[in-house]
Amino acid sequence: MFIKHALASTLAFVSPRVKIEVSSLHVHVLSPTRDQTRHVSFMSSSEEISSCAKIKDEEGNANDFLEDLCASFGAGPEGLLSLQTSNGERGVFLNKDIQENDIILQIPLDSCIRDDKPPNWYAEAQAQYKADDDDNPHHYNPSEWAVRLAASLIDLQINYGEDDISLSAKEKWFSMMPDPEYLRASLPIHWPADILEKARCTALEIANDATYFTRVEAVSDLSAAFQFSEEAQKKPEENNLDLQTLCSNSWDLVQTRSCRVERIDGVQLCPPLRVLAPIFDFINHGSSQYNGEGSSNAYFGLEGNDEEGDILALTVRARRNINAKEEVLIDYGDSARPAWRCLASYGFVPEYRVTGPDDEQSGGADESVAELFYNGKRYEVSSNTIPTELVEAAYATYLEEEVGASAFERVGDPEDELASSLPPGVALRIAKRISDAAFDLLIDHPEVTEDEHDDDKSGVDAEAVAKKLASSLRLSQHQVLLACAVGLRDYAVRETP
Repeated sequence: MFIKHALASTLAFVSPRVKIEVSSLHVHVLSPTRDQTRHVSFMSSSEEISSCAKIKDEEGNANDFLEDLCASFGAGPEGLLSLQTSNGERGVFLNKDIQENDIILQIPLDSCIRDDKPPNWYAEAQAQYKADDDDNPHHYNPSEWAVRLAASLIDLQINYGEDDISLSAKEKWFSMMPDPEYLRASLPIHWPADILEKARCTALEIANDATYFTRVEAVSDLSAAFQFSEEAQKKPEENNLDLQTLCSNSWDLVQTRSCRVERIDGVQLCPPLRVLAPIFDFINHGSSQYNGEGSSNAYFGLEGNDEEGDILALTVRARRNINAKEEVLIDYGDSARPAWRCLASYGFVPEYRVTGPDDEQSGGADESVAELFYNGKRYEVSSNTIPTELVEAAYATYLEEEVGASAFERVGDPEDELASSLPPGVALRIAKRISDAAFDLLIDHPEVTEDEHDDDKSGVDAEAVAKKLASSLRLSQHQVLLACAVGLRDYAVRETP
């Protein structure tokens, strides 16, 4: 029997203030055995041409740049990594074979931008703000760590701050960051309503609504703290920078490039530490929820013990044996799945991949889901799972239209097929609705094609970037729906007497 009822991980919409849960009980459907792998290849914000332009086109110059950057920040091991471009995407590759658990990259924590060490002007502004507002304390802001990191980034951009690392080294690192205009265009929070609607994803729209005010408040806090320091105010004036734009761009960088670090040995820091790490932030995403090509081959965490005199370092280690010339990939975490959340968090649509019976997911949330409306109610399906509530709704309709009995008349019937499995007729009914929904994603916007994702993105304006990402998400949902429909039809054929 290929269908089973099992408790699955809850799919949840995550934002700083809102959490919406959907079905926790799913019916698992065997995905089609033939190759359904499709690729949605779109450069992430960290890999945009404008930032790559800071590196010389010649591979040797790019590697010299990386080695120089590693030396400036005290990162190692020496000579192990190189920056390369594959399929239009910049990434970090190995120069030689390494074994499981070997160190790939190790960078001192003090070389990173840390949320527990904001610039002096921000710390002074916050201290003064709290002193002036003791009778009416500021409400708790769960994103305050991000505001502190953004303040440090502003400090870096205006070359105003004191650090053991030379400003020239940080300026080189900052030159590798994405172009602000492209990054802004790639994040749905900045999209106009008409482009957001083109993505055809209700969860993405809800995420935008939920995070909008958090972002406005964060940018306002940054701006207020910056204005508090007269000396800091002079810098954007001298450089002809708009304060609001500077704060907004810094928030975008923190959203897309920061990470939460925990000790590899399991001894956690309290409170958790978030950082922006040079060189580490060049590493691309690969999922740890499945095995095979394109999955993560590395993991990271803090190592060292400052109480014993060791240097705390952000360390990347090999999850498995990795061959030379292979790209290093880490899992960006739950914020990178499913595809709509990855787009909302990082500004790119991850590669779509259907797992088959010989390539099972290692656990965790579904990598890709698509929304489906059935009888006016919204559901989420993946390439190999459908919510039990959807089965029940389709079964009730099936009974009334095909069997001639209402769902109430069948309650408690020991011969009710739904008690033990998914009836083939119901599977076919759901498959048809899913196929129709997949077709609608393309018929409404005929410009969506897979070839479109291979276009040269040089010279594309902000509106075109946003529209293309919206199309990428629609295509990803389209592929999920098609795979689910094929799996249901295959199941129905096998289960039909």
